[in-house]
Amino acid sequence: MISGFPLLWNFTVAFGDIDMVQHVNNIAYIRWLETIRCEYFARVMRSDIRSDRGAIVAQLNFTYERQLEYREAITVGCKVSRIGNKSFDLAYEVWSRTHDHRAAHGVTVIVAYDFKARRTIVIPDEWREAVAAFDAGPPQTFS
Repeated sequence: MISGFPLLWNFTVAFGDIDMVQHVNNIAYIRWLETIRCEYFARVMRSDIRSDRGAIVAQLNFTYERQLEYREAITVGCKVSRIGNKSFDLAYEVWSRTHDHRAAHGVTVIVAYDFKARRTIVIPDEWREAVAAFDAGPPQTFS
């Protein structure tokens, strides 16, 4: 089962995530990553999509391992796996709780950004401290 992730999201595969081949469409996984990334920012960095300061995705690397199907129970995990000067990596895993196996994993490179000034910024110290504190606590799960 999934472990080592401070933020977990549990849900069931919705009909709208299924494609003509009757399994989860590849783009659904990316939407799931975006959802948990935004939740991570809201919970940890206390920043949401409407903030003046936030982050942009610079790179996405994602590996599909197994098919997922309609109504499977899923857990997606998210964690900061690297922090640099102006960027950090978020690592993800997608697990089928129904079949108890990992279905996919990936990493996004996230760049700290000032939306008003339209430029990259150094990762704020309060973000670094918030990540360390969140990682040290018990995992949080949302549905």
